[in-house]
Amino acid sequence: MLINEEREAAGPFEKYKELLYRVAFSNMKNRADAEDVVQEAFCRYLKTKPAFADENHEKNWFVRVVLHICYDIQKSAWFSRTAGLEEAAAGAVKPFSLPFVYEDDMLWRVMELAAAYRNPLYLFYYEDYSIREIAGIMELEEGTVKTRLRRGRQLLKEKLLQEKAGGS
Repeated sequence: MLINEEREAAGPFEKYKELLYRVAFSNMKNRADAEDVVQEAFCRYLKTKPAFADENHEKNWFVRVVLHICYDIQKSAWFSRTAGLEEAAAGAVKPFSLPFVYEDDMLWRVMELAAAYRNPLYLFYYEDYSIREIAGIMELEEGTVKTRLRRGRQLLKEKLLQEKAGGS
């Protein structure tokens, strides 16, 4: 029985593990927590055995579950009262990179934003989701996603202008 479940999960795991890890890492900001989130998402998949209309529905379900797990962890008392080892170590190496991107400072700026702005920006610019898909994943209206994208871009612009003014 367990072997069949492992085989059943292997297909989606291989298809989505990198995407889900990137989404989890963009929220959790450390490798161990991101890995835990992805693992929990696949455990929920095995427990609930959802039926999907198509592959896109399946992928969006996994991303939605990962985002919800991240939200749940971040609002827990344990998360707000602890600091990760990566945060504690001075000069720690950034443990995340995108394929084919050597160094992406903008990604780190996006990750500093609040989740309401970070997630739509990340999904739109780094994972190439449409506004409609993001709205479905985040269970928001399309207008709300557009507003969050606009406000997130504005926050990034302000942050860049402040850095430029401070660095000049």
